Amino acid sequence: MKKTVAALLVLAAIGIAVPASAASGGGGVKHDWELGAYYGFASPDSYGGLKPDSGSLWGLRGGWFMTPRWSFEGSWQWFDTQMGSPSTDGSLNSLRGNVLYNFRPGKKFRFFMTAGLGREKTKADELDFDRTDWGYNLGGGGRWYFGRAKNFGLRADARWVTVDIGGSIKETQQNYEGTGGLLWSFGGGTPADSDADGVPDKSDKCSGTPKGAIVDSKGCPKDSDGDHVYDGLDKCPGTQQGWKVDASGCPADADGDGVADMVDKCPNTPKDLKVTTEGCPAEDQDGDGIWDGGDRCPNTPKGVKVDPVGCPMDSDGDGVPDGDDKCAGTPKGTPVDATGCPKTSAPPAASPGGTAGGA
Repeated sequence: MKKTVAALLVLAAIGIAVPASAASGGGGVKHDWELGAYYGFASPDSYGGLKPDSGSLWGLRGGWFMTPRWSFEGSWQWFDTQMGSPSTDGSLNSLRGNVLYNFRPGKKFRFFMTAGLGREKTKADELDFDRTDWGYNLGGGGRWYFGRAKNFGLRADARWVTVDIGGSIKETQQNYEGTGGLLWSFGGGTPADSDADGVPDKSDKCSGTPKGAIVDSKGCPKDSDGDHVYDGLDKCPGTQQGWKVDASGCPADADGDGVADMVDKCPNTPKDLKVTTEGCPAEDQDGDGIWDGGDRCPNTPKGVKVDPVGCPMDSDGDGVPDGDDKCAGTPKGTPVDATGCPKTSAPPAASPGGTAGGA
């Protein structure tokens, strides 16, 4: 009983020493740790003439869940007994490693099957017998977890153990064990990942990444084309360096003609108009950038600046296009000549016969 109490104290000390951040998981989820102390009953074989008595055993175990179904564990077990005739103090102690197949993942009650091997130590001081031999064991049992988090529970095991004893005995022994104990399950489960980018919070150097963005191993969003729209959210991932883009990462196209603003030579093309690769109307016979269907002056000379309806620009409204107007800014209403300059008035004609009274 003293050894059992000591084992429980060791388990409690380990629980206090483990950081609170590790006390997640529980119930045997993936990467869970399990620590436990147990007490039970052993029924040993004859061991030649030693004939150890049946009695109580106790032990400590620690295990790790590779998956919710597969786990492995190690245990250290003490079994003090009386053996020989006359009786003398002896012990059958064990150091074992076992693999477990665990049923009912996620449930509060889970049962398992187990198999393993270990070093089985047989000792009787007064009979001068002290050997350690390999042993094999098969068994099964169940766990019953407490609470919603399932961090603590009870565990029961039944086990058959076979040991080839050498030395003066040279026999194979068949032992039977039944145990029950407490367990603590912690540390597994999916690590916290607040922004759901696949990088746990403890390793994420860019918390708050937008959902859907592709991140690197540090949890920071990638931006392959450098347009400031993250990969995974970028609908045009190969945008040329330096181009302006919209919120989806595609080249900005203010007039919606399918030609990016950066290369659009006719940036205000009417909506739904067919355009060339340069963004200018495809049907524009005079080449003034105004679609023929909306061009009120369809034969504008090449190179003449035009207004939104395709007619030559005439800033001062004197009827002479700016390109030909040599007197820009003529006041409105002023008669002008073909060059856009104000017309000059002719001098008054002289009266016939000279001045009055000269006759």
